[in-house]
Amino acid sequence: MNLKLAGKVVLITGASKGIGLASAIAFAGEGARLLLAARGADGLTAAATAASAAGAPEVATATCDVTVDADVEQLMATARQRFGRIDVLVNNAAGKLPAGEFADISNDAWLAGWNQKLQCHIRACRAAYPIMQAQKSGVIVNVLGTAARNPKHSYMPVGISNAALFNFTKSFADLCAPQGIRVVGVAPSGVTTDRWTRLINSRAPAEGKTPEQLQAEIDAALPLGRMAHPQDVADAICFVASARAAYIC
Repeated sequence: MNLKLAGKVVLITGASKGIGLASAIAFAGEGARLLLAARGADGLTAAATAASAAGAPEVATATCDVTVDADVEQLMATARQRFGRIDVLVNNAAGKLPAGEFADISNDAWLAGWNQKLQCHIRACRAAYPIMQAQKSGVIVNVLGTAARNPKHSYMPVGISNAALFNFTKSFADLCAPQGIRVVGVAPSGVTTDRWTRLINSRAPAEGKTPEQLQAEIDAALPLGRMAHPQDVADAICFVASARAAYIC
């Protein structure tokens, strides 16, 4: 199936590992031009090498902390200067959200958590929006999480922030669709990334289990008997960003 992504400019945040890196490789295989963003320069260099090897005709990188307004504005400026446009934004980067015992999570930690997930996505959308408005085209893919629909007391901030992002994504999609901009959410369940490992290690004590016990229970409850791999999610992202999903918004 030709996804018609060849030559498209794809900006991916959190591109140095996990879902972001897998997405970079997937888009590279479709011939997209890439701008890869993450906080660490070393990881970006390795990601760019992998994307080039996978077939991307052009790869640029930019260090960016998506919790900082100025960094995100500079990232969009870099995209305009280097490529002149943004066809696809994969809004993937997120920081560490608190998990564990409710009574142990401070008010400051809750507020910091919003900036680590919810506001990161909103910030990137706000910065990309005027560029796509001027083009009268574009696709924004927000990487969400099914914790929005599956609340657990051991990771309340994770579920609540994802629920808010579901709401934001739908509202923003309704705003953007008449302007030729599609906004879609990809919401995998647990994915085997470093971030997931940190979450499990935080959740397990609050549920009176070891991380290994909790992971085994989660795997057993899934229809395929395993969690998703980053490439599984990357393939879905690549599809919904493509012309083959032009009526999904």
